[in-house]
Amino acid sequence: MAKTIEIVTFRLADGVSDEAFIAETKTMERDFLGKLPGFIDRDTGKSAEGGWIVVLHWARAEDAQASMSKFVDAPGTKAFTACIDMSTFQMVRYRLEDFYKLSTDDAAA
Repeated sequence: MAKTIEIVTFRLADGVSDEAFIAETKTMERDFLGKLPGFIDRDTGKSAEGGWIVVLHWARAEDAQASMSKFVDAPGTKAFTACIDMSTFQMVRYRLEDFYKLSTDDAAA
């Protein structure tokens, strides 16, 4: 099975500050996401236009799918999802086909 990448884009709900969202993100990552089987890592970023992106890496597509089933009903995710304007929420999954990490030898060249 190949690693899976999830890319999620959205905007924050009206009245939610960046700071409040990041605080909820960190709580959700620590208390929920980081405990799920197959979870590897997660990056969160914001564009200059105010859009948000989350990139998650999973060991397998099945792990990513199982996380969604648990996420919806988990009490520890409600405050996080309340921060998101769900009408702008989009998620796409990809199977990892290539991976490159800059090594110290590459950086020195």
